[in-house]
Amino acid sequence: MMSKICGHRGAAKYKPENTISGFEWCVQNGIEWAECDVQLTNEEILLVIHDDTLDRTSDATGLVKEITKKELKTINVGEIKPKNYFFQKIPTMEELLRYCKKSKLKLNIEMKFYQPIKSSYRERLVSNLLQAIKKTNIKNQVLVTSFDLDSLFLLRKYSSQIPVGILYESLPKNWELNVRDLNATTIHLDYKSVTCDQIKQMSKLDIQTYVYTCNNPQEIDALWKFGLSGVITDDPLKFK
Repeated sequence: MMSKICGHRGAAKYKPENTISGFEWCVQNGIEWAECDVQLTNEEILLVIHDDTLDRTSDATGLVKEITKKELKTINVGEIKPKNYFFQKIPTMEELLRYCKKSKLKLNIEMKFYQPIKSSYRERLVSNLLQAIKKTNIKNQVLVTSFDLDSLFLLRKYSSQIPVGILYESLPKNWELNVRDLNATTIHLDYKSVTCDQIKQMSKLDIQTYVYTCNNPQEIDALWKFGLSGVITDDPLKFK
């Protein structure tokens, strides 16, 4: 499904995370896949951003869900230091999908959820994301992932065709059941917790396995010979 290398949040080592410039960097440097995060605002806008607040990655503060369409034009998630100031707005999911459609970049879309998770929000996020994928006619270029299994089951309820991947902090005992019930294409695990035996076990069952977020090739060297499929990294050039 995915290639060996997937840029994390675009290419977070080289460009501000989850910005169009980061995804452009991937295309310019021959990186076939990039990962992004998606959330939904109260105004039903799908935004490509990781945190539940603006505080860390922008020149503004406040909750992501409360961002208005008007405010999107003024919030800067690019370089905000005076010497390197470069304005970039938070991409909408549709804007990024259209860029990917045009550039042929493939996209690993992580649905983000923060506690407490309301079932109504889960429904809205999944529904809006599926609409955006359908509208841009890009289902063959995307993989939808999440730590929230309920959202993946909901997505699968509405679509049998969109590829899905399961994110785990550590591999649970019932992972095979989850893969089967979701018809999942990939499993994504923390490189710090995954074992060679686990990679070997998944590989025998033809499950593509990826590790996140590793920036040092030496730390996962031992995993490749057991069937590791790829790495999600801030620094794709280190793995080329």
